[in-house]
Amino acid sequence: STGPSPVLHLKAEYVGETSVNVMWVVNDTASNSYMYRIEVKNGASVMNLMSNLTEVEITELIPGMMYTCTVFAVGADGQTEGEGVSITLDTRPSPVLHLKAEYVGVTSINLTWVVNDTASSSYTYRIEVENGASVMNLTSNLTEVEITELIPGTVYNFTVFAVLAGGQTEGEGVSISQCTRPSPVLHLKAKYVGETSVNLTWVVNDTASSSYTYRIEVENGASVMNLTSNLTEVEITELIPGTMYTFTVFAVVTGCQTEGEGVSITLDTSKSQFL
Repeated sequence: STGPSPVLHLKAEYVGETSVNVMWVVNDTASNSYMYRIEVKNGASVMNLMSNLTEVEITELIPGMMYTCTVFAVGADGQTEGEGVSITLDTRPSPVLHLKAEYVGVTSINLTWVVNDTASSSYTYRIEVENGASVMNLTSNLTEVEITELIPGTVYNFTVFAVLAGGQTEGEGVSISQCTRPSPVLHLKAKYVGETSVNLTWVVNDTASSSYTYRIEVENGASVMNLTSNLTEVEITELIPGTMYTFTVFAVVTGCQTEGEGVSITLDTSKSQFL
């Protein structure tokens, strides 16, 4: 008797990192007595599975690897095999690990991450940079990336995907949120200097500055005091007459831990003056 016909419509129904589900169709009238042998090849390594259904879950695979799965219908005698039908597929890379911002600047951020997959030497990485409605995609061949041309004082969501050579198969994305630093404040000056109080004003040009607050560090020798202001000005009171103070103003992004670089001015409270 002739052997079983080759299976039809062989396809991967699901592709994961360490498992794939493969299914197929058979039209032979005798097919309800068939078993199926599935040969799974990756380089020199060959594994054989049996299934009595027209589908199989193949587990314990290596992430980010190319496998060839060949399915043979086996007749009722358990001996006679049909011609094999093959499909080639890649398992997905694992998600990247330990994603973090290594450096945070005003208009740039450096991200780093780690991959443990044995196949990772052939990976590239897609980095999705999202800020509200705006999405930008970058690629990197290394487990790090410098992202430039960002907006100061703005929250960004970065998602990193490991990608197999060829670019068709991606791992699950891993995300991190990070604010860029605000720009330093501009034109810091004293509007009024009294014996025990000082009024400071400054300017900010960042588009995101409506969400900024300001930290004002008041330093006199060993003594340091911190104030905050929601406006681009502050009145500092309870100062000691005739004393030299250094005032440093930092822009702060609300809801983020991110501060801009401080800008300083040094003043003497010795005599009242309007400036």
